[in-house]
Amino acid sequence: MLQPLKAGWTFLKELRTIEKTAQEAKERWRNTTLEEAAALSDGELWECVTARLDDDALAAPGAKRTLYTAYLFDLEVQNGGLCQYFDNVPEDVPYLEDALTALGAEPYRALFHDVVTKQGVDVHQLGSSGAAQMVHCGEQCEQCPLDVFDSAYSDLYGKMPLGALCVRYARAHLQELFER
Repeated sequence: MLQPLKAGWTFLKELRTIEKTAQEAKERWRNTTLEEAAALSDGELWECVTARLDDDALAAPGAKRTLYTAYLFDLEVQNGGLCQYFDNVPEDVPYLEDALTALGAEPYRALFHDVVTKQGVDVHQLGSSGAAQMVHCGEQCEQCPLDVFDSAYSDLYGKMPLGALCVRYARAHLQELFER
């Protein structure tokens, strides 16, 4: 009886440690200057850029919105697929094709465009209805029609990682990303 409580307590402590470490890293990156950013490795630069982005990035066009849109897209698709992306960040979806174009990620844009066109998904209407209902998917389906996208995305990512395109774009837009 005490074992599940102990395991739960241990898990909670681990989560707090992870959260504290993430918050410390975020604070470190928030104070990074343009000159410091230019000297970072690609991995550090991407970590720095993503730590500095927030929901306000969607409010105005430019490098921040482009990278935030791509970041959320990749994060959600890698974690749970296109359906999860639609359901978790519908406010981001209308900006996706423009962001992928700006990044030079035409194969990703074409893949996304083809799937939403074939499924009749209106990317401007996702906020009012979940993606599962829009593609007539759910518990009654053995396979979501959007799973085709997820498999193709994974294959494409193996050949052309979206994160690498994001870093290249970030390096080209350091001034805009790190202006104070």
